[in-house]
Amino acid sequence: MSKTIESPAQAENFEKRISITISSVAVLLLLNSMGAGNTSSEAAFQNTVAINTYAFYQAKAVRQNDLELAANTLDTIVDTAIPTINSDTKRKAKEIAAAYRVKAASYDSDPSSGEGKKELLEKARVAEAQRDSAMSRGPYFDFASLLLQLAVILFSVVLLTKKRTLLLAASGTAALGGLFTLNAFFMLVKIPGIG
Repeated sequence: MSKTIESPAQAENFEKRISITISSVAVLLLLNSMGAGNTSSEAAFQNTVAINTYAFYQAKAVRQNDLELAANTLDTIVDTAIPTINSDTKRKAKEIAAAYRVKAASYDSDPSSGEGKKELLEKARVAEAQRDSAMSRGPYFDFASLLLQLAVILFSVVLLTKKRTLLLAASGTAALGGLFTLNAFFMLVKIPGIG
């Protein structure tokens, strides 16, 4: 049999405590919602950074290939040229081909600008890791939200019925929702099957 509140003073005090608890759980639910939104935005942003960085990497690779092809073409023309091409023209073509090769090589790595293919690939991988980290936190926020909403409902039922037997279930659900929210922000523990 459920235990109920006896005196009106006890009932009023009990109602106040439960109302404050509901408000506290609602605040925690708002923080959870904010964290979930920020995590979702971070995942989308980092995904865009990774995509754009890979596209820039590809553009560098295409440009590098074009320069190498142009250098090889110039060398082939000079090496198999019609005898009418004079030595100054051949020398100039060889210089241009060498300059193309130097420029093409600069696309591999450019630590000063951070825009060489090596640096771009690393930036893209970092963005992917940050995206994956943000995405892995999403399910924890979702599960925490579910628990916190359930806690608000249970506390509301406790408030209406004045039955303390549900108080333990409501408190446990709220505490678990709070722990999941905390874990979603800081990823202290990875729980199999959630993220």
